[in-house]
Amino acid sequence: MAGLSGVLIALEFLTPLRLRRVRQWEDRAFGAALGWFPAIGLLLGIALLLLDRALEQLLPVGPASALLVAALALLSGGLHLDGVADTADGMAVQSDRATRLGVMSEGNIGPAGVMSLALVLLVQWAAIASLAPPLRSAALVLAPALARWAVTPVALAFPPARPKGVGHALQQGLWPSAVPLSTLLAVAAALALFGLPGLVLVLVAGVAALVVGGAAARLLQGVTGDVFGACVEVAQVAVLLACVAALEHGWLEPTFLT
Repeated sequence: MAGLSGVLIALEFLTPLRLRRVRQWEDRAFGAALGWFPAIGLLLGIALLLLDRALEQLLPVGPASALLVAALALLSGGLHLDGVADTADGMAVQSDRATRLGVMSEGNIGPAGVMSLALVLLVQWAAIASLAPPLRSAALVLAPALARWAVTPVALAFPPARPKGVGHALQQGLWPSAVPLSTLLAVAAALALFGLPGLVLVLVAGVAALVVGGAAARLLQGVTGDVFGACVEVAQVAVLLACVAALEHGWLEPTFLT
């Protein structure tokens, strides 16, 4: 039952689906649900794959890729994109830590937030539009999974910036199961889809997320839920770009979903 509860928490947090009437999760249970984040990412990736297959005979790759970006945003409830905007606005403020956190908690998007959203979505669209068979299908499935796993190394590396909230709650249940489970799922998915070279994509996702988390933690003395969301989006874009680079240079071949 504990495992099922974690899956449901992860599903309800990372997507707009609400399967139960639970309105608030206990911090440790919420943190433990982090272990299932890559699994929910895989579900999102499979949904993207199915949509891509449905669109391939209807639309050119550019418009089809735009619809995939839109679908991923909708399937995620805009959760991580909101984190990108809030984190950018907070980090752009030339003031102290408390003011930065206050700007992030207001939720009103400013110029830095608009610019960051535009850049993330533009690069994501360009990367997806550049992907071609046989790598395209496997990349669409794996990128959302590795991006959601990337929360794990950030949670391990940096303390919460606030004594409560999503950022704090995520770090309350990292051990004994969430960290090894999430990492096992991410590595298994990468190996299944790309073999040993797929581990490079795991590394890319982790490094990209740690760079964003580290920059935010330096200014905020920790990370927040918004920062985790920004890490997810940046890691997702980084994995897609790595797949595009791999396609250009021929060092990554899918072993499944070709």
